[in-house]
Amino acid sequence: MIDDPEAFLARLRKPTAAEQLAEREAAAAWVPELTTMPMPDFPYRWPHPLGGTARFSCPLGCGWYHDERPDLDAAAQPLVVPLDPDRIEDALTAQADARAEALCARVERAVADHFEQAHPGR
Repeated sequence: MIDDPEAFLARLRKPTAAEQLAEREAAAAWVPELTTMPMPDFPYRWPHPLGGTARFSCPLGCGWYHDERPDLDAAAQPLVVPLDPDRIEDALTAQADARAEALCARVERAVADHFEQAHPGR
């Protein structure tokens, strides 16, 4: 247990000015990935049976939407847990990344199909 938090924090390694500058430059240089995926709304609150539904609405406001239930999304591949405890986090992260990419691909495809049908030429 820590008796004096301020003394504990004072002993922690502090980043150098060069490290702080490099961190700021890296943050400023980051560019988000381009996507046609709109920000979702969550129309149902817990404990509603559809709680957790992510609703992606048409950015043009025509009333169309695409619902996703990420909590019910099954993984494409079963999780193989490595025996090495240091690699478990990598395995979990890889599966989460694959599921996120699949979700993005489904939503972007739904939005693109909607635009082709309802808003041709836009």
